[in-house]
Amino acid sequence: MPIIAVANQKGGVGKTTSTLNLGAALQEAGKRVLLVDLDPQGNLSVASGIVDIDAAYPSIGDLLALAARGRASSGRGVEGAIVHSPSGLDIVPANATLSAAELGLVSALNRESMLAALLKGIEHKYDYILIDCLPSLGLLAINALRAANGIVIPVQADFLAMQGLAQIFETIAAVREQLNPDLNIYGVLLTLVDQRTSHSREVVKVVRSSLDGQVNVFETEVRLHVALKETAKAGRSILDYDSASPSAEAYRNLASEVLEVCGDVASPREHKPRNVLELPVHVAAAPEPAHEIVAVRSRRLEVPSFENFVLEGSQGWLGASY
Repeated sequence: MPIIAVANQKGGVGKTTSTLNLGAALQEAGKRVLLVDLDPQGNLSVASGIVDIDAAYPSIGDLLALAARGRASSGRGVEGAIVHSPSGLDIVPANATLSAAELGLVSALNRESMLAALLKGIEHKYDYILIDCLPSLGLLAINALRAANGIVIPVQADFLAMQGLAQIFETIAAVREQLNPDLNIYGVLLTLVDQRTSHSREVVKVVRSSLDGQVNVFETEVRLHVALKETAKAGRSILDYDSASPSAEAYRNLASEVLEVCGDVASPREHKPRNVLELPVHVAAAPEPAHEIVAVRSRRLEVPSFENFVLEGSQGWLGASY
């Protein structure tokens, strides 16, 4: 059961959009998917259709705060935090309590492993868990990388966004060495690609050529599309909002690539018609607790290594002129 962190310390590169829509595409492929919002702004929760994130209790921040105080077993637990959102996906929401929780983690024992411990209790219920990371490389992001089997790195087709790649590669290398040797880079995802501009096309070219043979770059590119912004207001995924759009097809293709990297295939899934008039919810009822825990792990294919990129002059290509 892969846990995938969608991470980049640069903001505005499409992490939240990609987490929601990749999750929807994986679910359309017949997979059981859980989203975890690990950003105090709660953007993933809002984009999933939860209109009042402050009313969500317990949120991921509440759970981590309890874990930091050694009281992870008290309260409703992570199963009680799962909300079935109007987007059709299960999500553990986030709100401002996550900022306070991060401060509490600083002095906690095993502070980098709190999220991993929380997710162990629900791993058996889902085929994929996607973690939407906040735009930083702080303690919360380290928790996500410690818990994850793999990482998807969205990179905007822009020179300044591209510059942060070396930094996140170095962070991943440190996490692999000290905390999680099984962490793989599943791929770099090029987002907000505007094929009308030479700048965007050049950035795509440079990223692909520079990482060739070192880090997997997904063939799928997410083009600039206003519908992707409108979906957040609607509280739906692009597959729900505009199923026939090029963006919806792009995320279906991305899901196929992720399944391949994880050594998985799409599963048949019974189609259940959605009520298009369904309203967003504030808080969903807690699901019934599981009676038996069975750990399930999916085989993962080898992905290209990235150490050479980090160690052998990763800054060379960042100074490319346009």
